[in-house]
Amino acid sequence: MDTFTPSVPHGLRFPQGVAFDGWFAPSRVEADVYDLEVIGRIPEVMNGAYYKAAADPQYPPLLGEAIYLDGDGMVTMLRLENGHADLRTRYVRTPRFIAEREARRSLFGKYRNPFFDDPAAEGVERGTANTAIGWHAGKLFALKEDSRPIELDPNTLDTIGYYDFDKRLTQGTFTAHPKIDPETGELIAFSYNAEGIGSTTIWTHVISPDGQSVQSESFEAPYASMVHDFLVSRNYIAFTIHPMVNDLELVKRGEPFFRWMPERGARVAVIPRKGGVGGIRWFNCPTPVMEAHTINAFDENGVLYLDHDIQQSGWFSQFPSENQPPHHEAPPIAQRWRFDMNSLADEYQVRDLTDDPGEMPAVDPRFLMREARHVFMGCVNPKLGPFAEFGPFGPPFNAVVRIDTQSGARKYYYAGPTSAPEEPVFVPKSADAPEGDGWIITIVERRTENRSDFVILDSATMEPVATIKVPFRLRYGFHGKWLSAAELGW
Repeated sequence: MDTFTPSVPHGLRFPQGVAFDGWFAPSRVEADVYDLEVIGRIPEVMNGAYYKAAADPQYPPLLGEAIYLDGDGMVTMLRLENGHADLRTRYVRTPRFIAEREARRSLFGKYRNPFFDDPAAEGVERGTANTAIGWHAGKLFALKEDSRPIELDPNTLDTIGYYDFDKRLTQGTFTAHPKIDPETGELIAFSYNAEGIGSTTIWTHVISPDGQSVQSESFEAPYASMVHDFLVSRNYIAFTIHPMVNDLELVKRGEPFFRWMPERGARVAVIPRKGGVGGIRWFNCPTPVMEAHTINAFDENGVLYLDHDIQQSGWFSQFPSENQPPHHEAPPIAQRWRFDMNSLADEYQVRDLTDDPGEMPAVDPRFLMREARHVFMGCVNPKLGPFAEFGPFGPPFNAVVRIDTQSGARKYYYAGPTSAPEEPVFVPKSADAPEGDGWIITIVERRTENRSDFVILDSATMEPVATIKVPFRLRYGFHGKWLSAAELGW
């Protein structure tokens, strides 16, 4: 195993590379901007806050290079109230962030790899809280799958600290993609790598609506895989174990935390929610694939449907395969997998929901765990208009698409030739509005202007109703959440 050897001098000079250049350069801006400029009109009933997590390193990487995913957590809050829009951005004060701020330099060497850290980092929890925003039992969380949730003040974004549901969550990791059951109010979640790097144990959790009860059980995966997301229907929980493999010995050698090993194959675990892991069933995937993000799951009459974004390759832009021929990273495509749980056959049927490459999907959250007809996602469709490639990293979407999963019909919001929309987040027009009737919030990167906009779309027409202008660049982020004023207690 190599030893810790910093290859760059300490100081504030970031390296060149796709994770640090141009649009993707670190931002490091904590700001408050009141009454942002608005083009159009913010819907009068749209009162609440949109939160989004991003990776934004506060110091240059210790070893001279790093992947984009390893930046410090930066949370953006857009507060909407009576047609006004206010912006706040704040770093999450994780133990890692605090230790590096005190040292005035980076202390952590490689993504999720403790073997190349500065000795001064020993004993410091390394979570970055940079991936997603969670909300449960009146608490706001910044989430990263290799650590516990970090609670934030929903009004100020001040960091409160790691949260383990009053010591009821005993695992040291927690998914960035928990699911809230719209009928019961329960939070369904999981933990992987909880026993350490290379662990094959996966824990499932059911957390009561008040956060006071946590029921956990575990099962063993066939190998240690990247388990970024999962699916929950009314009666089942499903995991795709795909060959982005986490191997302890490779990590010790300093290789990427995950490596694409298609020879391992891919499998799907289906667990009955009532029976638990004792009733687990395994299905072999016909070809090795990678599950990017999930859309929704539903079941009816013993037939389970899993909607998710599927790639025919690994994620080489973040975890290149060393000692293998160069690979072209396949784009994700939204698919529906159909499992007849009444049959004992080890098979399922696959159909594409669209032919647009795309990612970062969303549905009306009120319709999770039952059939949701409308799916929204970022996509690439060059037929919509000119589209400038911005390099090998980034979405880079040129549109947001609304997909009708029954008819296949699509509607688009095209962002323009030098703009890139990020993840869409759905906001229902009212508590009893029909499924898919609402607004879409997306951050749009105005790359030639080096700044960002928040764009609010009418979900029926996919036309903008309001463009909220930010006078600077928000670093490309990952996952966001909308919370109404009623949920926030305003």
